[in-house]
Amino acid sequence: MTTMTIEKGLQLITGGKVTTSKGREFTRLIGGFDDNNSSITDKQVAELLGYKDGARHVRRQVNENTKYFDYEHDIKDFKRAELTPTLIKLLVSLGYAKQSITQAENIYLFSKAGFLLFLKFAEGDKSVELYKDFIEDYFQKTAENIIMKQTLQEELAFLLEQKIIAVGRVICEPDEAKKIEWFQDAEKLNTRIKDIEITLSNEKLVKSLQPELALATTLTDARNAFDVGVFSKVLRIKDLGRNNMFAWLREMGILMEGNYPFQQYLQYFKVLPIENPHTGRTDYKTLIKPNGVKYIVKKLIEDGKMVTKSVSEILAELDAVV
Repeated sequence: MTTMTIEKGLQLITGGKVTTSKGREFTRLIGGFDDNNSSITDKQVAELLGYKDGARHVRRQVNENTKYFDYEHDIKDFKRAELTPTLIKLLVSLGYAKQSITQAENIYLFSKAGFLLFLKFAEGDKSVELYKDFIEDYFQKTAENIIMKQTLQEELAFLLEQKIIAVGRVICEPDEAKKIEWFQDAEKLNTRIKDIEITLSNEKLVKSLQPELALATTLTDARNAFDVGVFSKVLRIKDLGRNNMFAWLREMGILMEGNYPFQQYLQYFKVLPIENPHTGRTDYKTLIKPNGVKYIVKKLIEDGKMVTKSVSEILAELDAVV
């Protein structure tokens, strides 16, 4: 995607390809009229309509009917803008020869309204219906989505560059009226820059809080369920710490490898997904429910383990820890 400035503050972006019913491919352009809608060059118009003398035919038609066009909303003339290397590179990528760019008196860009207006007086009303599919495809609303795909960082970098240019022109411009105009443009750019910086700052804050938010969610989900390691400490059974407790639960056929409970024992456990905010990997933590405490204590006694506390005492101590 290529971005350039036609005039102060205006961006022109290449955004995807559009193919006609005859298989001819056109690069969709976006912007140029202080909006996020598609626009089309005189060369593209000439190719679409099959003019033998190319863009010169289009320019001649426009120049003979200039009174019908609004320069701000219907057409723009690249030749009125500064022919920067970026602009020349973009025009060359669209099929313009460098020599023709230099020699041409006009190189027109049409908005959708300008293109429809050109079609009507150059080709007749029927032409609009004839090229209906192309018009709908080329000027479709997805152009706005392409703009939105630019990251805020990219937009911020572009606006900062434009602000520097605008401020520089405020300083260098001898004409007071134009100086005020450039100053107003700089202020508009500055407002948008501040909005983006606030958004980025908020995004950074939210991102930094993700581990805490994840922990809060985990703690909320873990209510009325107990960590196996804590459960082992409360029991105080010799040689049956956290790891050995898990091993025993697997030996008893209650937990499978990975310490996930078998289907018939799910009622005694709560399994929480724990996402690592740094790697994005999701692990699972198995907790014991109160009814699971009672069941496991019963199984421990049946297996000959020395349990010195009642279930109610164990639950009370677990609740105190949680």
